[in-house]
Amino acid sequence: MLFDAHCHLQDARFGAVLEGVLRRAAEAGVTRMVCCGTREEDWDRVLELGRRPEIIPMAGLHPWYVDSASPTWAARLEAAFDAGAGAGECGLDFSDGRPPRAAQEAALRVQLDLALRRDLPVSLHCVKAAGRLLQILQETGLPAAGGLVHAFSGAPEVALSFQALGLHLSFGRALTFPGATRARASFEALREDRILFETDSPDLPPCGVEGPNEPAHLARVAAAAPRRVPAFENASRLFRRWLP
Repeated sequence: MLFDAHCHLQDARFGAVLEGVLRRAAEAGVTRMVCCGTREEDWDRVLELGRRPEIIPMAGLHPWYVDSASPTWAARLEAAFDAGAGAGECGLDFSDGRPPRAAQEAALRVQLDLALRRDLPVSLHCVKAAGRLLQILQETGLPAAGGLVHAFSGAPEVALSFQALGLHLSFGRALTFPGATRARASFEALREDRILFETDSPDLPPCGVEGPNEPAHLARVAAAAPRRVPAFENASRLFRRWLP
């Protein structure tokens, strides 16, 4: 069995083909999928999808969208949490052209505070911002429920720093490329109970996949891992409140 720890089934690219996507996922052995909202416009759809037993709903304000959020976004996110969503996708992205760092950090702190008060697991986005994300998490603390850094492909020392805070590291596309030595080294460095697999679909297709990504391709990620780990069991513990 496989557990996709981070995907975006609410994405418009799935639209009318979603039933086929879910069928192929089941055929590939993917029995659980964590569906992460990224902005106000998709939180209701994520909650709707979360009524299906195989889908776990998460809601967050992604750092890409902090500038376009409404003045009431935090209250709306709190309502989504109260309706059953976990926290995320949220985080920091210091790539060129992204919203100001101060705005990203402020939005992240609001979301961490809400998650801490409800003890919700958090799905974190981190691009070119590992040092600052670590610093903020050290200041705020992490919910006892834990969390993950998704689509991790960074250096082993960064992975171990996140692990020391109590986070899981979720691996996807990067493992499937022959030259991904850094991601593979990080995978090898981590404790096996801190490793998850994900697709981040419909983006970031694995090596050899053309067109949109989907949860069924998680099997390629797991097959490319440098060692066997109990990723399904790890994800089941992290997201246990949504499981039977």
